Amino acid sequence: MKTSAFILFAALLAASSLSVTGRAATRTIDLCGRVTASGRGVTGVCVTDGRTIVRTDAKGRYRLPSDTEAEFVYLTLPDGYEIPLRDGTPCIYRRIAPGRRRYDFALEPAVQDMTRHRLLAVADPQVYFECELDSVRRAADDMRLTAADGVPTLGVVCGDIIGDIDRRPPLFEPVSEALAASGVAFFYVAGNHDMDLGVRTSDRAKRSFKEHFGPTYYAFDRGRVHYVVLDDCFYIGRSYLYVGYLDERQLRWLEQDLATVPAGRTVVVCLHIPTWSRAARSGEWSREESHKVLNNRRALYRMLEPYNAHILSAHEHYNENYTPEPHLFEHVHAPLSTLFWQAPWSMDGIPAGYGVYEFDGDGLTWYYKAADHPRSRQFTAYGVGEDRRRPDAVTVNVWNWDPAWQVVWYENGEPRGPMTRYTGYDASIYDYVARYSEHFKHKNIGADRTEHLFHALPASPDAHIRVEVRDRFGRLSVWESGTGYSTPKKP
Repeated sequence: MKTSAFILFAALLAASSLSVTGRAATRTIDLCGRVTASGRGVTGVCVTDGRTIVRTDAKGRYRLPSDTEAEFVYLTLPDGYEIPLRDGTPCIYRRIAPGRRRYDFALEPAVQDMTRHRLLAVADPQVYFECELDSVRRAADDMRLTAADGVPTLGVVCGDIIGDIDRRPPLFEPVSEALAASGVAFFYVAGNHDMDLGVRTSDRAKRSFKEHFGPTYYAFDRGRVHYVVLDDCFYIGRSYLYVGYLDERQLRWLEQDLATVPAGRTVVVCLHIPTWSRAARSGEWSREESHKVLNNRRALYRMLEPYNAHILSAHEHYNENYTPEPHLFEHVHAPLSTLFWQAPWSMDGIPAGYGVYEFDGDGLTWYYKAADHPRSRQFTAYGVGEDRRRPDAVTVNVWNWDPAWQVVWYENGEPRGPMTRYTGYDASIYDYVARYSEHFKHKNIGADRTEHLFHALPASPDAHIRVEVRDRFGRLSVWESGTGYSTPKKP
């Protein structure tokens, strides 16, 4: 019996050895190199293979223990240096080649101080056809104007860069070229539409994305802000199915990354699938769907506890703002593509646009910028008789609303107090879908209910109505019946 047990143990040990040997490609290796700027070594730069993070020494040298499964060696781009670009897209990585061990990085000192800077957040360009690229270019023109004031500006695309991964070649490059025309350097997040399908694991589902953009998770610093890009689209190897999930490798890497960031700093995490949901906000946990939220979000929240954290996400094709934890604010962005480029508005009635985040040291303000609309335009108003679901009311869709906003109204010059928030359909997108959806290429998307609507019931349908919307930073936008939208001048 003891002999049989010993034989069994020996067989298991041999099998274990074979599994290690069978992964001959996973032998331990040492990567090395130097990070320089103007020919001089840059000290303290974080270098990683996506598993382990090390820092450069006083001469800019690094030695990184890795293995032959690693695909990239890359930097956490430090503040004070320009974003390295390749074909207009950030390139802070080197692909690891068989037999090569040394990888050097040459940085350029930044021309401008980044303490004050701006981030443009684009969600779901989701381009299916070349003809849709003209709309992306038009939005890029709007972004160029937003960034024209001289404030250093960068961008992030929060996933679903393309619509159809099976198209060959995929449209990653045309989309990134269209956005690069804005003059803004955009970092990229992997979305579920950017995954390769029919592969056996999630690791293999990002091959096409990696060919164009490099690692799927990484970090960089601008001013006093630490940015982290994560990959929370986890492909489960069956058909098109995926869930929102951060695997252990990413979480271990993130622990190391955040260990380099002082407590109290602003940390901005960019990912595709939101961590929170409207169902979670109302406590209806059973209504959450595993492919629409980050399932192991609590692990991420705990890591972010020491920081002033903001999460920028996409995926849901509507705009929402959440505070799942006191230290954490999540911004879910409406898609640039609206209803897959089939309508002027997204499913919650928001025009095509992007988020704008303005940093000044530790300070941060933000707003939604609708393309082809002035910055001051922050809501849609419908006068009496214009919303057929509430024909006797004035209704308002406040695009980037959160509970710190104020929405009040006046009737014939008399203040009537706050408008009443309700859940329903935006009039424009609801009526548009009802009229044109039979001609849509994509039948699986349409108008949806939203929670950032407001209504008020005038005493007379002929009354002069004034609506004032003030955001959490005190900025005022106004609509008046018969006049339209305006922004009052500062006294």
